[in-house]
Amino acid sequence: MILHDFLPSGNGYKIRLLCACLDLKVTLKQYDITKGETHTESFLAMNPNGKIPVLELDDGQCLSESNAVLLYLAEQYNLAEQHKFALLPTDAILRAKVYKWLFWEQYSHEPNIASPRFWLTHNAMTDLKKQMLPDRIQQGHAALKQMEETLATQAFLVGDFMTLADICLFPYTHVAEEGGSYQLSEYPNIQRWIKNIEALDWFIPITQA
Repeated sequence: MILHDFLPSGNGYKIRLLCACLDLKVTLKQYDITKGETHTESFLAMNPNGKIPVLELDDGQCLSESNAVLLYLAEQYNLAEQHKFALLPTDAILRAKVYKWLFWEQYSHEPNIASPRFWLTHNAMTDLKKQMLPDRIQQGHAALKQMEETLATQAFLVGDFMTLADICLFPYTHVAEEGGSYQLSEYPNIQRWIKNIEALDWFIPITQA
């Protein structure tokens, strides 16, 4: 498989992190999204939305939208008898809770944590974005508070075992401070959760291809 990605992207990192967890080998092909490299004819043929990440399967089919790719990989490769844990629980309620976090991440977390980080770290701030920033930051703190309260009573987001929800939420949460207005020291339960994930033997950092 080939992962078409931009290395600093948390959305791409989700997939690389899951592949590391499942010991799946993928070839990384990088694009500089700040230079329009995902708007070429060849890239748009893979994803008309012009966004990374895109996972190109061995048969040439291409999957986009990071959380959809996570679900595909978990369903295809996370066999409990092989890996001794289930990223997608078989219990219907627990599985729905995983889905809840994946949907929540894209609506309530990523727009408010990831966007300010990108604006600041890639010189993408505009007057309009400056006007939007206070509201984004307020909503971002609300998102972190929700995670903090959940993690106050359990080790991971769905319970005392790691699921796809944790792999989905880890990437942008652990670099939230790069957005300029978040201090993870204010969220000790999140900090503990981050350290627990970073201590896993298959863990790779966001900078690792």
